[in-house]
Amino acid sequence: AAIRGTGAAAAPIPAPEPQRRLSLHNTVTGERFDDLYWDGGRPVPEALARIDWLLRDHHCDRCARMDVELLHRLADLQARLRSRGPLEVLSGYRTEETNRRLVASGAGAAPRSLHLEARAVDIRAPGVPARTLYRAALASGSGGVGGYLRRRFVHLDTGPERRWLAG
Repeated sequence: AAIRGTGAAAAPIPAPEPQRRLSLHNTVTGERFDDLYWDGGRPVPEALARIDWLLRDHHCDRCARMDVELLHRLADLQARLRSRGPLEVLSGYRTEETNRRLVASGAGAAPRSLHLEARAVDIRAPGVPARTLYRAALASGSGGVGGYLRRRFVHLDTGPERRWLAG
């Protein structure tokens, strides 16, 4: 088993279940995914391709293979919330061009964002306050978690462990 470092103590990361499901809704394109992406302890290639497309940079319709660990974190978060509805995706993969535009516009995008590596998503959960979603995301595995409370969304990534709150 892999080990997750959280400072003083490290805990084993449990292996993913034999079956994992995600329910996602891209709020920009209106597209949805609600299916198994992991079956028999393995990824489902056609499901991953559909998720990659749903999480694409919609500005230019380019997609990248999303980090499967990120998908596991999303599935864990969804289970933790006991949500019946899909997680709403505001942003997934971003191209360099899109990210440069967002940085230049003052939208708060990081110049070396993990969105560029298909390792980050910005999400909402219908009916769940952003602060509650943020707390649940903190427990969904290691990586980055940012809460944007005024804008009512949470950033989740599989980079180094970091935590932040923005008004």
